[in-house]
Amino acid sequence: MKICTRMDQEMLWRQLLKLNYKYTLTKKLLFMKTYRICIIVLLTLSSRMMIAQLPYSLKQTPNPFQTDYNFDKKYRSEKTQEYKDIEGSPYLNDEFLNGAFYMNDTVAFKVPIRYNLYTDQMEYQSEGVNYVVGSPQTLSRIVLGGSEYYYLPAIGKGGYFEMLETGKCKLLQKKRVEFKPSEGAKPIVGLTPAKFVRLSDDFYLVKNQNQPVKIVNLKSVIEALQDQKTKIEDFIKLEKIRNTKKENLIKIAKYYNSLY
Repeated sequence: MKICTRMDQEMLWRQLLKLNYKYTLTKKLLFMKTYRICIIVLLTLSSRMMIAQLPYSLKQTPNPFQTDYNFDKKYRSEKTQEYKDIEGSPYLNDEFLNGAFYMNDTVAFKVPIRYNLYTDQMEYQSEGVNYVVGSPQTLSRIVLGGSEYYYLPAIGKGGYFEMLETGKCKLLQKKRVEFKPSEGAKPIVGLTPAKFVRLSDDFYLVKNQNQPVKIVNLKSVIEALQDQKTKIEDFIKLEKIRNTKKENLIKIAKYYNSLY
């Protein structure tokens, strides 16, 4: 057996001290790293809790209409067309009015809106730029100037319709504008400029999920409301209704719905 000398013992002692130092240093480094991670996690959680406690108006949350609706390619929103040197107006109202786009029954985004009757498009303003809604079928409804509009592609040629009466029987109004191009100079009359001309509105009755009926006269109204034909005929006589003007159609639709 080899006997350890004093020198060997000292060398062994130094090696043990060196190993102990490395072990202690490693423990300190691991502790510091763990400590930093804990601090970062605590700061992150703390900041999130502080944001959650802020009033809703102060939270820096993105506007879904701006981020997902206005500029997302899937909605194909684009800048509006400009009309120059044309008489009349293609718009229901030339100026933008306060309105709201409803993504569903409860979520609404309030923006300035105007209705282009000629192109049958809803336009809105965002950061001083005018845009056209590219995919109206994604909207639940649009509120503009106290009226509600729905995009209904299956009625007539499709487009936006104003809802005049709801219930078992719905009354819809389709507003229209026609563009007449300029005509060459004629004797006496001279040059006829291009212009937009407002056309008479179309009206439709829709019962439940049945096929929409376009109103052309009082007979078409009675035929659309066949299940209450006798009462509708009596009501028309009682109210002395002679035509299918908007106010008369609203009266008839309201009366029909009151029967249920």
